[in-house]
Parts: sequence; C-alpha cells; structure tokens
Amino acid sequence: MSIVNGYQRIFPLPNGDLVRATPKFSIEVWDSKNGLLKKNLVSNYYKPIVFGLLSSGDLIAGYSFNKTLLIWDLSQKNEKIKRIIQTDEFFWCLTVLANDDLAIGQQSNNFDIVIRDSMSGQMKKRLVGHSKIVYQILLMPNGNLVSCSLDTKVIIWDLNSGVIIKSLAHPSSVYSIAILNNGNLISSLNDGSVNIWNKKTWILEKSFKVHSSSICWNSYLLVLSNGDLASGSYDGTIKVWNPYTQAIKLVLDSHKSIVYQLAFTSFGNIVTSSASSLLFWK
Repeated sequence: MSIVNGYQRIFPLPNGDLVRATPKFSIEVWDSKNGLLKKNLVSNYYKPIVFGLLSSGDLIAGYSFNKTLLIWDLSQKNEKIKRIIQTDEFFWCLTVLANDDLAIGQQSNNFDIVIRDSMSGQMKKRLVGHSKIVYQILLMPNGNLVSCSLDTKVIIWDLNSGVIIKSLAHPSSVYSIAILNNGNLISSLNDGSVNIWNKKTWILEKSFKVHSSSICWNSYLLVLSNGDLASGSYDGTIKVWNPYTQAIKLVLDSHKSIVYQLAFTSFGNIVTSSASSLLFWK
C-alpha cells in the first residue's frame, strides 16, 4: 500500500494492526489486512521514533525530539496516554525486556544503553561501552543482552551487573543482529556482508556477502521458522537465504528503492517498508 511522509518506523501489534510513526505529532494505526488507516494517536510530543509492547498490552512510544516516552492504553476505544516518562535519552532503538524494563539505545549524547523501569521511569542501569549510535538491542535466550553500533562493535552484556562479557570487533559499522535457530549470533555490516559468531566461544565462524550494499538497520535480519533469514538492503532487494549453506533462495525487488525495514505481523506474514510503500508478503 502507498504511504506518505517517506519512510517512518513500523511496529506490528498482536491483533494484526500495524503502528507507523509520522514525522510530526501523531502515530498511525493501520488495518494491515485491508490497508486502511484506522486511527491516529495524537499528542503534543514530536516525532515518535521507537515502539515497544508491554506485557499489559500497552504501547510504549519514544519521541526523540522531546526525549519522552508515552505509554498508550490501546484497550480503550478512545486510546489514552496512561503514563509520561521524561528521560535524558536521544532514542534510536528500544527493546522491552522480560520484566517490562526498557533497554534504550541512543543516537547521540553519550551513546550508553540505558535500562529504565517502564512503570516509574527510573533509570536502573547504564551500560557503558559504545561510542557511536546504537542501532539494535536484543535479549538473548540466556538473559544477556547484545547490541550493535555504528562504532563497529557488537557487545554482549551481563544484564544483571551491566558488565561487558565480550566485545566483537568488525571491519565496519554493524547495522543489525539476530540469534540463529542454533543459538549462534549473526551480525550484518554496512557493506552488505554478514558475520556468524559461535555462541560459546564468540569465535568468528563464517563471513560472506549477501547484498551489494548495506543491509539496513531497524532490526533488519528476520529469522524464519525454517532457519532461513530474510534481509533488506540499500540495494533495493529483499533476499531470503540460508545462513549455513549461504544459498540465496529468493530475491524480491518489488520496492524498486531502498528497503528500510522488515517486520513479522501476527498473521505470520512479513511487512516491508520503503520510502513510498508498505508491502505484505505471504
């Protein structure tokens, strides 16, 4: 479906709806089955950029210009803001942890990862180690965190202590990360290549090229149920490929322009976004 205002972040909801940011004061909620705009969540806060879902079903949205988090109650017909949390962070990525704490990655300021309580807004930890924009934060199966950054590092963190377990150096900026079905870590670089790291030793097992240009940020490596990965790139393609054999199984170029984001919907489909369109794939 066609979109306006260029590329903006998207976030699928459990009921199948799709949240989309705008460059101003509102958040769009789309009926992804019918391609219809259902409503706008309007506030006095400018430029929503990150989203997450709390265990209560509430939507949390981070507004970069105001450095503010709003918690929206989506259970009501007329959605209301339940809480407002003022922070010091310039948001770039947000991950909701198992206990509903928030792991926030920053695009400027000191680039620390900040852990906040989603109820009180209190800062609980500051993870110090990155020196440039933090593109993505993942919660690992063992409870540790892993993050990637423009500073060329992937860092594995002990979430309880905030201590760095391992820092993995790369030859260029790392835009996206994912956990493979066998537990290994995969990282994507701005030259279109990927690295696969052993989950026990953190030794680099494999490095190979997937795209001819950068694999985009915004959680851009999706692990499919069969273990394959889907990725999108500045080269304008979406590819489905096997991380173990390196075989490219499918190449899609329907966007005809940079593919900025991929996400799973609750229906099991994949939604992809360029600057001009959202496409839904079965």
